[in-house]
Amino acid sequence: MIAMNIDSFLDPLLTDRSVTDICIQSGSDVFVDRGNGMEKHVGSLFTEEHWKTWVLERLSEQGKSWTAAMPFCDGVIRPHHRLHVAFPALSSGGMTVSIRALPVALGRRESVWAGDPYFGRLVELVIRGCSVIISGPTGSGKTTLLRDLLEYVPHTERIIALEDTPEIRPHHEHFLSLRSRAPNSDGFGEVTLRDLLKQTLRMRPDRLVLGECRGPEVLDLLQLLNTGHRGAMATLHAHTPRDALRRIELLCLLATNGRLESRVIREMLAYGIQVLVQVERTPLGRKITEVVQVAGKEGETILLRPLT
Repeated sequence: MIAMNIDSFLDPLLTDRSVTDICIQSGSDVFVDRGNGMEKHVGSLFTEEHWKTWVLERLSEQGKSWTAAMPFCDGVIRPHHRLHVAFPALSSGGMTVSIRALPVALGRRESVWAGDPYFGRLVELVIRGCSVIISGPTGSGKTTLLRDLLEYVPHTERIIALEDTPEIRPHHEHFLSLRSRAPNSDGFGEVTLRDLLKQTLRMRPDRLVLGECRGPEVLDLLQLLNTGHRGAMATLHAHTPRDALRRIELLCLLATNGRLESRVIREMLAYGIQVLVQVERTPLGRKITEVVQVAGKEGETILLRPLT
């Protein structure tokens, strides 16, 4: 009964297309982001125990559970919302529930990016098979732009996306998403993005998509891009295209414990990635602020050229 009441409480927020994030703290404090930052929503009538019951039911439906050894969990509610929960004592203020609205496939003509001056040129580059990295801060629209660009990949090509949570859902008949898996309470059963990337090569991919660059799988992706694979796409948290390259280099160094020299990594970056896109969240909405093409390497510096 409580779960049904919480579903009814959340329903107007989950169906409101302007709501990007819903955050619940300690049961009673509910905050909503409609594009202008977090705002206090009307207080809920539920306690933390009520929310915990609701969360555990949602996780159970997806074959997941919470244990003291794993005090946080990810899941999906409805078709287009990601659920993240941090349980005490990981969360000092009680249980924290974070709900993020995932991109909804609207079709080419309805894309929120369709009116952006850069979008048409990016579509051309994607169709040609250029490898594209989309960078920006949290909530800037990286995944939405990635999803919308994938709509234009020729439908004779097979796209395989590697994700922690299923977020990229383009209208494409040959799109497949593979998900990583955390270890169980005994420490077994983990499937990393790096594991998935290796298996993907046996599945005849035309395009590889990495939902987010943040671990050692980035090094494997770079190696693939330098050995004949084309048209890969990925997102990354970074403030500028140049910062995005630095972050990828750092992730590669961490993946090898510093055994791989920076000059080798930069060589792979210079000839494996063709385009870097920067997106930002502004008071007027999300926008593409910069697009640069990688123009090779001069000494130890990767050359970047603004898209014209």
